[in-house]
Amino acid sequence: MQKWIGKRPTMGQKSLKTKYEKLLLQAQHTLLTSNEKILKVIEAECDKKSGRELDGVFALTTESVLFISKRENMKYKYSQISDIDVRTDGKDKSEWQLTIKIGRSKRTFDDIKKNDDTQEFIEILEHMIANQSQDILTTVTHDFDYFLHAERLEDLRTREVKITSFLMKRDDMGFTKNGERLLREKHKNAELIIEGFYQDKQKKGNFIVVDNNVLLYQYDNKERKAEQINKWSYTFFTNAVIDHFAIKTVINNDEGKLVLNSSGKAFANILSKVNIPFTFKKRKWHQKILGFRSGEWWKKTIASLVYLFTLLIIIAIAFGEEPKESDSIKPATEVSNSEEEKVEKEKRLAEEKEKQEEARKQEEKRLAEEKEKQEEARKQEEKRLAEEKEKQEEARKQEEKRLAEEQRKKEEEARLAEEKRKAEEEEQQQTNVYFKNCTDARAAGAAPVHRGEPGYAKHLDRDGDGIGCDS
Repeated sequence: MQKWIGKRPTMGQKSLKTKYEKLLLQAQHTLLTSNEKILKVIEAECDKKSGRELDGVFALTTESVLFISKRENMKYKYSQISDIDVRTDGKDKSEWQLTIKIGRSKRTFDDIKKNDDTQEFIEILEHMIANQSQDILTTVTHDFDYFLHAERLEDLRTREVKITSFLMKRDDMGFTKNGERLLREKHKNAELIIEGFYQDKQKKGNFIVVDNNVLLYQYDNKERKAEQINKWSYTFFTNAVIDHFAIKTVINNDEGKLVLNSSGKAFANILSKVNIPFTFKKRKWHQKILGFRSGEWWKKTIASLVYLFTLLIIIAIAFGEEPKESDSIKPATEVSNSEEEKVEKEKRLAEEKEKQEEARKQEEKRLAEEKEKQEEARKQEEKRLAEEKEKQEEARKQEEKRLAEEQRKKEEEARLAEEKRKAEEEEQQQTNVYFKNCTDARAAGAAPVHRGEPGYAKHLDRDGDGIGCDS
């Protein structure tokens, strides 16, 4: 039935499968072609107003639209559908009414629940009518063992494969599952993939992969990317000290510590298998008790309260009120019921304790994530301030450059003005000096007079060589 509802169906899809399983198996052999793939199925009712009220399954495939019921089956090629109309049911606001126009006739389907599966169904139907030649990936056709990480999404975009909105939402299984699926694809033969980090001077990474070497990855769930930031051979952990806690394991050596959020024993077994010597940290007897291993006071307090509460319950059960003589003759069935109640009570207490432990783990994880977010925000703020400072410095340099350029232009203009003024003065001087003849020029001590000098004139330079009164 995975062919019809996919690898990770919703509760609604599981319910549909249970209700119509036989009908779908029969349709798989009679209605589908060998190359036809199911894209999405939902429950619907056909021709409600006609009085026939056919309850069944509304299905979309790579080739056609199907309606499958006990009494009648319908199949239409996408090329036959000219239009669709989706609107809220007039009587029930929590349901859709879908009308398909086929040529001049129409088919109306009612009682379609408003939910994510239906929204995806309508998205697929609209796409297949408009772009049947373009591939589409849905919650039914997608293999959820493989994460839609950044590289895979880019490949799908390059190949122009459409991805439904609900698939993107459904494929996001949270930080841990997403990271593990991505890294499992990168390291298909990895012996171990777990959350953890390495710490020397600062905390680094958030996933550890054991695949011939020990690899440290930084996974970004928002960007859907994983970056390898460190790699060690097994010999790096020679003579390391392994310290097992209730929910984590710490592997210490001289250079730093590797913290595994789980599977510490599995990591130790791998080191043993490759003959890497290591030791387990020895603790006093009371430090081996759950809650007292880390040495943190708040964990000890919580553990002490839990143990005390458990002890009081045991004492109350052991030294409770003795049964009266009249009670001793009660039927054996009542005694049996009392024992069952006692076992049930102990089971309930154990479950409550387990829930409290799980809640504590979740709180620790939440606090760690908040701290990580705050650290990231601090880094972003520092980066922003540095960029602003850099921009201000660049603006200051540009202003200095502009002012220097303006000063240079002013100085150049002043120089040119001065040169112009001197040239005008020289020209004025030349214009004001005049010798009637060479006798006057010699009397003034100006002979010989060269061209360009004050007093030079053509009537003084009869041979035209540029020198007047030269003979």
